[in-house]
Order: sequence, then C-alpha cells, then structure tokens
Amino acid sequence: MKPIHLNLAGRPYRDYRPLYAVVVVTSILIAIMLLNNIETGYRYVRETRTTRDKIAQIESQIDAENRRADEANQRLRGVNVKQLSDQTQFVNARLAERAFSWSELLDRLERVFPDDVRIESIAPSFGKTGIVHLAMQGDAKRGDGMTRTIDRLNHDPHFARAFPTTENRGQNGYAFGVGTDYRPSIARSVE
Repeated sequence: MKPIHLNLAGRPYRDYRPLYAVVVVTSILIAIMLLNNIETGYRYVRETRTTRDKIAQIESQIDAENRRADEANQRLRGVNVKQLSDQTQFVNARLAERAFSWSELLDRLERVFPDDVRIESIAPSFGKTGIVHLAMQGDAKRGDGMTRTIDRLNHDPHFARAFPTTENRGQNGYAFGVGTDYRPSIARSVE
C-alpha cells in the first residue's frame, strides 16, 4: 500500500531562502561598492582641487610672464637698431684708436726706413679687421729713397701693400708719399 500524502497547501511550497541570501549578499556588495565609489569621488575632488589650484597658479605665472615678454618686445621695438649699431661702431673705432701703440709703430718704422729718409707725417686710418692703413710723407736725400723705403716696407712682415702716392723734387732733396698697411702686434677690430 501506498502511503497517502495529504497536501493541504493552497499552492505549492517554494523555498526562497537561497534567493533571499543572494539578494542580501548582492545588496551588501552594492552598498560596499557604493561606499567605495563615494570615497573615490571625494578623494578625486580633494586631490584635483590642489592640482587645479596649482594649475591656476601656473597659468597666472604664465600670464604674468607673457605680459613681461610683451612689455620687453615693446621696448625692443622702440630701439633704433641702426642708430645703436652706428654708435657701437663709432665707439669701437675710438677704442681701437686709443689702444693703438704709437711707440710700437715708430720703433718698427725706425728699423724699416733707410737712414737717409726722414718721416714728415703719419696719418693712420683704422680698418674693420684690425689692419691700420698708414699714409706717410717723407723726405729723402737721394732720388732712390722712396723705392728703397717701399722695398723695405714690403719685406717687413708687419707692413704690406706699400705703394707710392706722391713724389716731388725739392731744393733739399726728394719729398714723397707712401701708403701701406700695418699689422700691429695686437690687432683690434673696429666692429
């Protein structure tokens, strides 16, 4: 015989406990994740606030530097470069003239000029490369004094490109002019 099972329930019994356990565990996980997201969001806002402050500070420094650069550019635009260049060249030429060693030049000319030739005048003009062009006037007792002077100037390493400019025969001898380039031991360029 079969036992009789009486089912007095109005509907079938279903066990929802595993479902409730899953819902509770899932709810707890969601709550933990929600708290983690809130804490991460708070930390992001707090840390980016200091970064935003630093960025704002750097941007204000950039703006200040840009203003200073604009002011400097305005001042530079106001400078007359051509006039400044001319003034600089003028000052450099005066400095080169002041630094010119007359004693060195006269010592070298004394060694180069023949004994029977006398220097009347020397007019230096200073080149941009440091070479000094000399325009000299001299007197010689004999007619070959100018040629001997030019030869001796061309053979000396401190002088170059000696050439005659004038020649006159006078009562006391021969007057002549010579132009030559002179290289001082310390050449000072004009530029």
